[in-house]
Amino acid sequence: MMSTIDPNAELFDDGSSIPSGPPPSSPPPTLDENNTPVGGGGGGGTLHLSVTDPQQIGEGRNAHTFYRIDVRPNQYADTIASVRRRYSDFRWLFQRLHEERPGAIIPIIPHTKAFQIEKRLSEELIEERRVSCETFLRRVQIHPELEGAPSISAFFSPDAEVFEQAKKDHPETEGFISEDGTTSSAKEKVKHFFVKAGIKAKVARGVDLEETPDAAQVDEVEQYLSALETHVKALAKATLYLVDVSKETSTNMHELGQTLFGLHQTYDPDTTTPDDNDSSSSSSNNSNAKSKNPSLKTISNIFASLSAINKVKYDDNYAKVSKPIIDIQDNIKAARLALKRRKDHAITYNTFLQQIKNRQAALEKLNHKNATSPQATTENQIVSTQQLLDESNKSSKVALAALEKVTQRVFREMDRFKHSVDAQLRLLYVNHARVQVDYSRQLDVEWNKLLPNGNAGSGGAVNGRVGGSGADDGVLSKEAEMMMI
Repeated sequence: MMSTIDPNAELFDDGSSIPSGPPPSSPPPTLDENNTPVGGGGGGGTLHLSVTDPQQIGEGRNAHTFYRIDVRPNQYADTIASVRRRYSDFRWLFQRLHEERPGAIIPIIPHTKAFQIEKRLSEELIEERRVSCETFLRRVQIHPELEGAPSISAFFSPDAEVFEQAKKDHPETEGFISEDGTTSSAKEKVKHFFVKAGIKAKVARGVDLEETPDAAQVDEVEQYLSALETHVKALAKATLYLVDVSKETSTNMHELGQTLFGLHQTYDPDTTTPDDNDSSSSSSNNSNAKSKNPSLKTISNIFASLSAINKVKYDDNYAKVSKPIIDIQDNIKAARLALKRRKDHAITYNTFLQQIKNRQAALEKLNHKNATSPQATTENQIVSTQQLLDESNKSSKVALAALEKVTQRVFREMDRFKHSVDAQLRLLYVNHARVQVDYSRQLDVEWNKLLPNGNAGSGGAVNGRVGGSGADDGVLSKEAEMMMI
């Protein structure tokens, strides 16, 4: 349940053990059976992060929600620090990490969507965002490429002014940024912009860029991602369909149970009193003979039980199968974003190369003009153009070094990524098999109740929350009957 807070309230519960920087990084994440990163439990100096307590500030269109981020030495220890951040702050961190660590596979968080006010502040959406933000932070925390990122320190800073200044210095949507870090005149920035636009247009037409020696390996990475995306898309379609079958089956069985229970209420031979005025005693005896088959009431209760089991099966499958495969699709998007950052650096490098060619051509024209008709103005232009050419040469070297650095980061990330996807897929379908086995036993127990003389097939003792055998069956049937009523 949400509550309101004072935006000027202290961010920390007390002044004890306030960390000076972000939680330390550790090796790549290990996944548990729910496909959640394991690491926040106290081993290897890793702190435990949790996002809780969504609190609303403002009303109407100005309303927004703060989430509380708690930092603990381990999952069960007392909180040593906590800060409050908006959902847009998490988005800011996502963007900044891409700027500070280009080529790193930054965990995806859902994009901001336009909602009606009542939906934008609905508890369901807020809880969905809370879970997404918590998973995002935990993955960022243990990401080996993100250790020491300045934006993480700012994000976790207990000083609100430090964080606000960081956001002011680096807004989520920034304008032109000089890749080499130098300050150029507005005129040169405009020229650089159009040169870069020309390079992008060439790329769009399929013209190859000037590449590093690792270009062939980069192409292999892109081909791997394309093939993986195609296969996972097909897997997701088939797997999500199989999961949704349980939900549809639950709904249909619930309707069947209700209809059968309604028929039972209209006529129940087990409770009907024979008509004393019936002239045909043999006919009466035949019609009131005890049937070996279960009554409609019993059948309706069994379908109610089957409906409940399939609903629980769907919920279990959704958590252990559907969400993980959607997560894999998001990870592929994150990997593509990392490759895009690498391509942006390649375009930047090629932009400076093109700039060098343009300025060399301009310098040659000026030298030719000065040789035929020397003028002081031309000589000044030659000096100015030569300075610009030297700056472009220097910038191209910086851009090439940055491109090579990003390329190596991409390769490291892809090695981890391939291993992670393989582990996720294996775990996903093992969990899917476990769910099928567990609930198939429970469903078999209920189906066997419909067979004459309890002609059970597999039967046996059943462990689970729904179904089962013995006394548990009676309890379930009573609950199912109340559902039907």
